[in-house]
Amino acid sequence: MQYSAKKNALLAVMVAAAALVAVDANAARNSAPAKPAAKTEAAVDVPPPSGTWESKPPPAEGYVWSTGYYEWKDGRYAWKKGEWVLLKEGMEYRQHKWVQRADGKYVLTGGDWVAAGDKVSKR
Repeated sequence: MQYSAKKNALLAVMVAAAALVAVDANAARNSAPAKPAAKTEAAVDVPPPSGTWESKPPPAEGYVWSTGYYEWKDGRYAWKKGEWVLLKEGMEYRQHKWVQRADGKYVLTGGDWVAAGDKVSKR
C-alpha cells in the first residue's frame, strides 16, 4: 500500500508541474512581443580615425560585403571588422559612414538597406 501512495503522490506532483509549464507557455504566447531596443545615435565631437587596413574579399553570390568601420564604444572609437550580409532583392546596401552634422558633431550612418535607385535615402 505504501508504494501505491508514493506513486500517486509523485504522479500528483508531476501533473501539477506540467500544469504550471502549460500556464507559463500560454502566458508567454499571449504576452506582447518584445520591442527591439531603440537605435541610439552617438553624436561625437571627435572625428573618426581615417583609413582602413581591411582588404575586400572576392564577391560571394547572394551576399554583400559590409566593410569594416570605426564604431563609438565606451567613449572611444573601436574597429568593427567587415562581414557578409545576405543580399536583399531590389535593395542596395548602404555602407557605414561617419558624417559630420551642421553642429560639427559626427554621427554614424549606413549599415542598412534602401530601395534600389533611391538617391534620397543615400548619404
